[in-house]
Amino acid sequence: MRRVFWAGVLLAVPAQAVPLASDLSRFRACSQVARTSPERGIAVANGWRIEGGGAAARHCLALAQFQKGDHDAALTSFEAAATLAGSGQDGAETARALWTAGANAALLAEKPEPALRFALAGLELEPAPAEAAALQLLRAEALVDLKRESEGMAALDAALGLDPAVPGGWLLKATLARRLGNFAAAEAAVLEAGRRTAPESEAAFDVQFEAGAIAWAQGKKDLARAAWTAAASGDPEWPAVKAAEAALKLD
Repeated sequence: MRRVFWAGVLLAVPAQAVPLASDLSRFRACSQVARTSPERGIAVANGWRIEGGGAAARHCLALAQFQKGDHDAALTSFEAAATLAGSGQDGAETARALWTAGANAALLAEKPEPALRFALAGLELEPAPAEAAALQLLRAEALVDLKRESEGMAALDAALGLDPAVPGGWLLKATLARRLGNFAAAEAAVLEAGRRTAPESEAAFDVQFEAGAIAWAQGKKDLARAAWTAAASGDPEWPAVKAAEAALKLD
């Protein structure tokens, strides 16, 4: 189940984040169809795949399948695309990006086991520190979803060690530390998350919500309500804002 306090971390599955070496313009056109008309996108991607479209065609197919809601098929296509990229002319850079996109998609589909496998496959390809940090972050969330919290914290620490500015890393650490009952670590992490977050951004309201959750867990109800009141002042469509509004109704 996707959780509000991690909502700012996982983005939509990237369509153009992968540096495809083959026919980038065709991939862009295919991915646009996949977003707007997934059934047609599947047909277009399959036609291109049959023509020998390689990893790019399979990536587009994965996007269309995911947009349609056929998550199992999408993850199979992501894996096929990443595997093909790694063994062909697209190379390790494209393969790493595809494993990352696949792991992200798996988490969005609430399938942590393939997410963990994909993240580990990307890490095996010797990514640069920033890429490795992003993969470790995905690995951490998958581990937490699998109830392997201590391993998840180790993966988070690895991500932050590689890149202290990895998006969402400090907020995830605050949330997990709170769950593990380490409130000192949770408070330190949420303060660091706040320092690294642009004011009035959606992520800032995620941080405020988590600050309230940490205070509430320690019985500091006045502080919790103050943080949640601040979090509830944002865009009412944002998940953290909705969660804060609900939390303010707690006794």
